[in-house]
Formats: sequence, C-alpha cells, structure tokens
Amino acid sequence: MPKLLRRAAVLTVLSAVGIALLAPLTARSAVPGAVPAPDPLLPAPPDPRGDLARGGLPDRTSVLRLALAVEGPTSGAELIASPVIPTPVAVPMEATLHPISTPPSAPTFAAASAPTAASAPTAAVAPAPSGEAVTGLATWYCCSAGYRGQAVVALPGVLGGHYDPPPSARSVTVCADRCVVLPVVDSCGCHWGTSAQKVADLSPEAWAAVTDRARSAGVVTVTVNLGG
Repeated sequence: MPKLLRRAAVLTVLSAVGIALLAPLTARSAVPGAVPAPDPLLPAPPDPRGDLARGGLPDRTSVLRLALAVEGPTSGAELIASPVIPTPVAVPMEATLHPISTPPSAPTFAAASAPTAASAPTAAVAPAPSGEAVTGLATWYCCSAGYRGQAVVALPGVLGGHYDPPPSARSVTVCADRCVVLPVVDSCGCHWGTSAQKVADLSPEAWAAVTDRARSAGVVTVTVNLGG
C-alpha cells in the first residue's frame, strides 16, 4: 500500500512537471506567426519629424517643419489654362463681277398699215366726176342733219359726195329694183379703193324707194348715174 501511494505521488509530480513544460509551447503554437514584411522596392520616406524623431532639441525650425509635415502641403488655387482659340485667318472680301448676257429683246412687229388703193384690189375703177354711171354695192345709214325722214343719198368723195345743208343742190339717179332720183346730201368713206368698196349710202327711205330687199340684208347692188 505505501508503495502504491509513493508511485501515485511520483506520477502526479511527473505529470505536473510535464504539463508545466508543455504549457509555454502550447501557448506559443496558438499565437499566429508574424508575416514577414516584403522587401520595399523604394527607399523609405524620410521621417517628417526630422530631428525630433532622433531625440534632438526642438527649435523653431524643427517645430515649423513638424507642423508642415503633420498638416501636409496646402494646395493653392488651381490654375486652369484657358484654351487657346486660334484667330481666324482674315480673308479680304473682294466683289467679283460676272457679266450677264442681255436676253434678246422680243421681236417687234410693225402695225399693219391699212390697205391702200395701190396694194388692195379694187372692186371698181373710180368713174369720171360727171356724165357717167357707176355700179357697185350700197348700204344704208341713219340720216344726215336736216334730212331725217327723207329719201336721200351719200356718195364717196371721189364721186362728188359732200355735206350740203337743205336744200340740196345736186341729185343723182340710183337704180336697183327701181330707179329713183335722190338728192346728194352727204359724203361717205365707203371703203373706196378697197375690196369692200361701196358706191353709195342710202337713207332708210331711199333704200325702200329703190329695192324691195329688207334692210337686214345689209347691202344691195345699185347703179348710180352721176349725170343726174
């Protein structure tokens, strides 16, 4: 029995000693190992504390240097360079005159002149002033001053027609369906010397005296005896 107790006591002491020896190793293995710092590629920046980091005596210069190192450089106003705008090249303005051709003027047409006796065909040759008869077309007209309502005749000027106030001094014989002596009281243009030539203008009463044709026909063929 005493031997067992001594053995137990020895084992207990040995166990305590072993545990005591193993405890520091166990605690060290539980702490993670420090990661080695990488080798810097650039040299370490100088210590901003300057002489103070090395235990030197502080002075005004070192304090100022320390304040500048702690506060950091102050940035001034940023200068923005305005873009340089190139000046446009001055080009002299010069007017260029281009001649414009004048369009051809429109052709002008001369007004057609009235046909003359020399250029237009005549229906009849002008008779002698008296003593002969002339045949041609006759139309009717309203009247002459002082002879309204009377059977009278107006002749072209070449046949002696002219205005003669009442009473008329000359008469001619006009024949169509009948022959009637009519006073010559006026003149007419009667388109003498043209293709529309007439030999007399009859008043409405003279028309009814020499022909039975209606005045709506406009014209009638007559023979005028210039001798009376």
